[in-house]
Amino acid sequence: MFARSGVPAALLLTAIVGPGLAQAPGPPARIPLVTGLVLGSVLHSPLGEREDVIEIRSADATGAHYDWHERTIQANGDTVEGARKRFVSAADLAGAARFDDVFGPKEQERPGFTALTLSSAVYRELAGDGSAPFSLMVAPQDARRTAVTSTALDALFTAGRVRYKGTLTRVSPAPEPFPLLVDGMRTELPALHVKGAFASGLKRTDWDLWVLADSAHPLLLKSVLEGDVFQVVRADLPDHSVKKGSTIESRMIEAELVKRCRIEIPGVYFAFGTAAIDPVSDRALAELAKGLAGHRDWKITVEGHTDSVGTDAANRKLSERRAEAVRARLAQRHEVDTKSWGAVGYGATRPRESNATIEGRARNRRVELVRDCS
Repeated sequence: MFARSGVPAALLLTAIVGPGLAQAPGPPARIPLVTGLVLGSVLHSPLGEREDVIEIRSADATGAHYDWHERTIQANGDTVEGARKRFVSAADLAGAARFDDVFGPKEQERPGFTALTLSSAVYRELAGDGSAPFSLMVAPQDARRTAVTSTALDALFTAGRVRYKGTLTRVSPAPEPFPLLVDGMRTELPALHVKGAFASGLKRTDWDLWVLADSAHPLLLKSVLEGDVFQVVRADLPDHSVKKGSTIESRMIEAELVKRCRIEIPGVYFAFGTAAIDPVSDRALAELAKGLAGHRDWKITVEGHTDSVGTDAANRKLSERRAEAVRARLAQRHEVDTKSWGAVGYGATRPRESNATIEGRARNRRVELVRDCS
């Protein structure tokens, strides 16, 4: 990658991770801020764990428009769905020293604040000097203790949000490896580990965070704040940003099914705790359909898998419903002949990674396509 640029790798690494930071050998992974980027996030609190989808609806010279996709089945059976929205201007992405993750049913804009990233200027201060003055908006702790099955961002609209002022400080001299599924593949990205100490009058709070080591897009990868953990666990790049050979390409999907008879389908997202497929998944399913187009004779089974949270019976049923949902979506929307296909759910019985970590549980919530090669 670097060899083709004609620029020494060391100079490019400095440009990406910032001055004063050593980087392990090998090119760092990039998650560019571009239209169509999809991020899977997990919110883990003492009440449980839920997964959501964040889409970059557009990113251009004016700034970034974020959509936070919601589809939740409430206790009374009602479905809440929609997209919370946020706009962050290019000026704030470049230089804001304040953070506020508020989203709204109508697009929110908070001049002077970022929402899912640090600004490039703050990142460069941390990478170079090791610290930066910073402000942080925080919803009261009791307001954030909403049920895990409730609307994900309800707490962000509670009155009494508190502005804390303090300092962010780099924890280690070099970026740390951070696990992320990128286009369905387990990857370790360089991340800057940062801690913040903040005060608002007599109130004190600490913030522990990991930020993508990329001054062009210092994405917040993990946040630990007053017992709540927010973590980005998946990133799926849009077609125009996908490198040649990525698993999301139809020909690579086809090649994997020919060679290994099995593939973990990248880019498929479900509403929390349900088998409802998020619309952003259709991009990946369209590529899958292209890869299958010349193989109508293949005997295919869709397998659903979950993490270990919940009962065995509930996990098996959910995994079955998700497998069937993928089969139905391929037939109904992408014109794949799935009448002879099977759909089966294994629940939590076949984990890919440890269920002891947030990223491991996210990896285990997956759908795989299996070709009968016997």
